[in-house]
Amino acid sequence: MDSFTVATLLVVCLAFYRMINFAVKVLKTLLFSDYPSNAEELPSLPFIGHAYLVIGSTDAILSRILELGKMYPTSFPFALGHYSFFLITCPEHMKEVILSPKTIEKSFFYKFGRSWGGNGLVTAPASLWKVHRKLLQPSFNSMALKSFVGTFATQSVILAQKMEQHLDGLEFEIYRYVSLCTLDAICATAMGINMKAQESGCCQYGEAVRKVLFGFAKRTVRPWLYPDSIFYRTQLGKDERKHIEFIYNVGDNVIRQQKAKIVRRSDQRVSANNEQDSFDNAAAGPQTLVENLLRQSIDNKTLTDKDTRDHVHTVIGAASDTTAITLNYLMLMLASHQDIQDKVYQELCDIFGEHVSDDDSEEVHFTMEALTRMTYMERVIKETMRLFPAVPVIGRKATDDFDLGQRTLPRETEFLLNILGVHRSEKYWPDPLKFDPDRFLPERLARQQPYSYLPFLGGRRNCIGSKYAMMSMKTIVATVLRKYVLIKDKVIPIKDIRLAFDILLRSVDPVTLRIRRRVK
Repeated sequence: MDSFTVATLLVVCLAFYRMINFAVKVLKTLLFSDYPSNAEELPSLPFIGHAYLVIGSTDAILSRILELGKMYPTSFPFALGHYSFFLITCPEHMKEVILSPKTIEKSFFYKFGRSWGGNGLVTAPASLWKVHRKLLQPSFNSMALKSFVGTFATQSVILAQKMEQHLDGLEFEIYRYVSLCTLDAICATAMGINMKAQESGCCQYGEAVRKVLFGFAKRTVRPWLYPDSIFYRTQLGKDERKHIEFIYNVGDNVIRQQKAKIVRRSDQRVSANNEQDSFDNAAAGPQTLVENLLRQSIDNKTLTDKDTRDHVHTVIGAASDTTAITLNYLMLMLASHQDIQDKVYQELCDIFGEHVSDDDSEEVHFTMEALTRMTYMERVIKETMRLFPAVPVIGRKATDDFDLGQRTLPRETEFLLNILGVHRSEKYWPDPLKFDPDRFLPERLARQQPYSYLPFLGGRRNCIGSKYAMMSMKTIVATVLRKYVLIKDKVIPIKDIRLAFDILLRSVDPVTLRIRRRVK
């Protein structure tokens, strides 16, 4: 090896050493020091930008995002390689981004999800989203939601029966039970099929969806995996393709069956010389999501089977997992705050009476009116979503020059909205890590900073299933609490609950609790 080569290697090694040393100093400052809140610029490294902050475990990454929100209480530029963003932890700026017609487009991160969600509502380009959102809305209108209540009740009873095996036993992991319940519920209401996930105790479809989301999260914080040519040569990319192929096969089979069913009904009416529109009767009552989309596809030719599949998979994945994650934390909060659990139960007694049946098959007669009366429970759910928003960070992109605060940003600027950071900020929520459902009393909420609470986001591209989620969670919790008392032997302070960034807000350690029979 000649002297020039040796010298070059020494220079490279020295540069690398200095870069690592610099990154370590920045991380120490970020994690262990009081960084000035008025700092104008986050230290950036050559070539990689701020990628050093997304190295490590997913819970460490999320902790850094929260710390950055405290260091920079409004917004600041953040770079991963040559991709730049503005991380926003300010309700006023969030409002500007959410409400502007210039920022309906999703961040480039969402393109990673198109391999699974295609042009579904979460990942669709703004031009398609505007059209498709209107087509999906009837599947979540008041008539449709009312027809779902019976399904929620049926699946909730099965959930309570499955939990019975842990009665008076040790603490058990609650997420596995609620995730199978929410999956069965959304499959029944969206696709019209009984997945029977609760009966079997597992579901390959649900596991495949979770593994795909996990892969998305890992790819998001690894800039070197952004190019498809690299990602799909890794084991992570190969696994993603395998899981998505399975998910697609399930969806395609359901769509074929439902399409054939609609065509058969049409043919039967035509053969009976019924001259009214062949789909009138089918459309008379609430339809499943897949039926609604297929009917519009056949009638108006506005949707392809692929579009239908994209929307169905997006709704199932989003509705089942986000609801299950919220229920996971909700059950933990109830078990950890017995006084609050008692108040929720008393409200249920006021609505349904105090009789508690020993019959496992008893199904409470839920109605829309009964669910509406669960006002205290709704405050408990909202406080849970404040502390544990299922989607902690979302991304948007400006399609034109955009005014943000005192600066004008060029088109194509990307934004990351730090929902979790705002929800846990003492600037907007006094004693933010205290679990206090009464924050959502009307008189207190009226004084709250607008856009400081965004569990379902807001503006045009808000969550289409927000009412669906609230109704299903109320039904599940009501069914469980009328039968069991939820108990946490060693209550973990909220500040010590380790959270991870996995696209959705998951807990690092499984949430466990135990149950005993509720007596009159």
